[in-house]
Amino acid sequence: MGASLLWRLAAAAAVVAALAVPARAAAAGVAADSTSVAVGTMLGHTIGSIVDEFEQGGVALDRAAVAEAAARAIRGERTGIDAERAQEMVSALLERVQGVNVTDSFDTASQQRFLDEAAAREGAVRTPSGVVLEVIVEGEGPMPGPDDTVRLSYVGRLSDDTVFDATDDPVLFPISQLTPGLAEGLMLMRPGGRYRLTIPASGAYGEQGIPGVIPGRAALRFNIELLSVEPRK
Repeated sequence: MGASLLWRLAAAAAVVAALAVPARAAAAGVAADSTSVAVGTMLGHTIGSIVDEFEQGGVALDRAAVAEAAARAIRGERTGIDAERAQEMVSALLERVQGVNVTDSFDTASQQRFLDEAAAREGAVRTPSGVVLEVIVEGEGPMPGPDDTVRLSYVGRLSDDTVFDATDDPVLFPISQLTPGLAEGLMLMRPGGRYRLTIPASGAYGEQGIPGVIPGRAALRFNIELLSVEPRK
């Protein structure tokens, strides 16, 4: 079970409410939006694989309870456990099952150097928010907008080159439900292109990070292949 598990769970939870859309629409006799069905299908497989990894590590989970709690959280309803306590519990599970040992936080100076080094490379562009974009292979066609969904493959690394997440297969993400820095960077890319994106902590997970996975104040680097853009219908 990889150290990226909690990060993947957090990312999936941000859009899991889409899973309920087709079911509600079908119950009401309304045709479900195909994009919602596609996003829901991908998220369902992602969450299922996360549950599989926990179970393989000896943690018994009730899949129906996982899905219901995630949907309630996204809708802003109470689940019985607040987000901070949930992070603590999942981090403790990761440490028990795998012995994950991630630095609590990075110092601000080292992360600024990491960003400055990226910005100093030939061809790099730094936006006013501090996001650094490097074009490896430029794509073609229109850039995605804030309401679009993107299909992509990526590898995410910390400044010490630790891989905190990577896709095995392409994934779908609505731009509007990503971290601000990642969303901003993706909207500067074109389909078919490959890019390196370095994001300051302020556009990622801030001072707190994600316990057990991403240290506080961590700048993040993503190598991304943007495969396609699915405009909002």
